[in-house]
Amino acid sequence: MTHRIHRSRLGSALKLGTVLSLAWSGAAFAQTYPQGVGDGFVLPTEPVSPSTGLQTWVAANYPIPGIRPYDQTGADRYFATTFPNLTQNGRICGAALRMTVRNGGANDSMGLWFVGPGGTFVATGWGESLVNLGIPFPNTGTVVLNLAALPGTGVTNLIPTLNAQGFLDIIVQDDSAVDSATLVITPCRRDVFIKDIPADVGVEPGAYGGTPIWMSPDIRVCTTPGCVGNQNPEFGQTNYVYVKLNNVGTPSAPTPQPTTGTLRVYYTGSGGAALWPSSWATINSITVSIPPGVTEIMVPWNSVPAPGHYCLLARWDSPAFDPMTFPELLNSNTLLNTERNNNLAWRNVNVVNLSPLRPAATFDFRVLNVLAQRATLLDLLVRVPGQASFISRGEVLLKVPAELWQTWSRKGEGFEVVGDGLLRITNPGGARLIGLTLGAGKEAHFTLNLKAQAGTAAEKFELQLVQLSETEESKGQVVEVGGVGFDINVGPDAPNGK
Repeated sequence: MTHRIHRSRLGSALKLGTVLSLAWSGAAFAQTYPQGVGDGFVLPTEPVSPSTGLQTWVAANYPIPGIRPYDQTGADRYFATTFPNLTQNGRICGAALRMTVRNGGANDSMGLWFVGPGGTFVATGWGESLVNLGIPFPNTGTVVLNLAALPGTGVTNLIPTLNAQGFLDIIVQDDSAVDSATLVITPCRRDVFIKDIPADVGVEPGAYGGTPIWMSPDIRVCTTPGCVGNQNPEFGQTNYVYVKLNNVGTPSAPTPQPTTGTLRVYYTGSGGAALWPSSWATINSITVSIPPGVTEIMVPWNSVPAPGHYCLLARWDSPAFDPMTFPELLNSNTLLNTERNNNLAWRNVNVVNLSPLRPAATFDFRVLNVLAQRATLLDLLVRVPGQASFISRGEVLLKVPAELWQTWSRKGEGFEVVGDGLLRITNPGGARLIGLTLGAGKEAHFTLNLKAQAGTAAEKFELQLVQLSETEESKGQVVEVGGVGFDINVGPDAPNGK
């Protein structure tokens, strides 16, 4: 039945101003808000939940009292309900509405409104006839609406208004019935990431080419607060781990939002592969609110366990706002977790200062089989990433652990055997040990010795020791699973030499 008063009110509601359409990104986990039961209009009815303001509007603008519940058919009663508290999980990036409607009137329409407590409109809404939505009289059908791209003219993107108002009113005109309605809200993900490589922009999973991801530029160590660059931790004192957090995922309008979470930092022995969480020990954690942009956080390291060199792992833990995209499973490969999740970053870099007073340095390098149930093939790569090679200025010796030496065929390139289990790297471009075997779940320890020859000028070199072995995903092929970088300074004595 047509009533002149509510037709004119619906028309005016649909002609209120326009809202600027905004493009939103950064979807997180969806929140589902169901009302009614999808039972094909089977009685008994289910209640609706109209706000006080929506009830006031209906009472003031429709001559027949009452509001239609779910499943109630018949003429001359508005269906009206409200979905409240929609921004309780943060800003909204997406919204979709699914409703099953029985068209009981040839000219009935539905509206998505925003009615304030006093019964007046507080923002522009949207409306369309049921016929135009694909439900002709007297049929039943399901309407699925993307609230960021609604059909028709006028306001077709309600996402900015949902963020501003925090609720949604739904109204269906007076001769039509509603079986059920479900609103799905996708909150905006506040994406904080830690760079794995200098060019990292936070894409998950990362694509790094040949650049190792275990040398994060966003993690560094200082022996005193506020140092410049990266230092090696000192035993017997408090050290400081600095981690840069990049908050890029907050929508830029209307106001960028900070993101709260806990920065957790861990250490493990210097080496290649590592498993989560068994390989890692906690350094410290700090709960912080990160504004948009880049923020460097200082985390005290109160107890370095012993003299030596360590690999560091930083984890941004924010399950409410920025959860891990890919779960960190028990005893999972740290390199794979880091590649998949931008909340993780790994830094395995040692600073090596050599001089006439301290011409040599020795390092332990642990290799680990990430396969718990079977042995793995293992290659060890000595990589020279820069133009200048330390091998042309000094000597690189590698001691192979006895349990690996006994079964290894000495296959590889770029080295010569100079003793029992002892290799000298001869190729300035690097070397590769091929075809070693490491038992199921086992680890072994190589020893790297760097010795500088005397020279007149200070020089800088880079050297990397890299483990390649089988993983569950590599299907019998050896792949890079971790490594350590050595930033070598040859010249006069420098502070913090190791």
